[in-house]
Amino acid sequence: MEAIQKFAQLLDGREYKQEMTEAEKAQAKAAGVVVVFGCSDDRTVFHGAIEAEVATVDGGVIYLTEEGLFEECPCDCIHARRAKAKASRILVKWCKGPYVWSYETDIPHAAFEVIDNQPAENLKFCQGLVFSLEHLKD
Repeated sequence: MEAIQKFAQLLDGREYKQEMTEAEKAQAKAAGVVVVFGCSDDRTVFHGAIEAEVATVDGGVIYLTEEGLFEECPCDCIHARRAKAKASRILVKWCKGPYVWSYETDIPHAAFEVIDNQPAENLKFCQGLVFSLEHLKD
């Protein structure tokens, strides 16, 4: 948990669109760490051990497994529903509370804040998450 806390502290207070460097993304990947934050007004970004973008216009729920993002099965069979029920969840909140983007999850994590100085000074743009890929295992 210490590595997660340190990564969150490193990112805390970063400016929107300057959340992570390429070196930090590589460092997170090597450490098995996942960093989650909002981007623009329509998507959530994952960097590190999971590299992905998810359309989250107006919020929603993202499902994750140790392999990464949970892919919905179009058949909606019992097996797909069981797999989804076992997946970890991140609740995406858009414009609910003090942040434009924020997240809630039961995955053990540390939080960090992204600010946006354009157009408003110190707009609380996002409360992001940092967690270990290890915490997604059954």
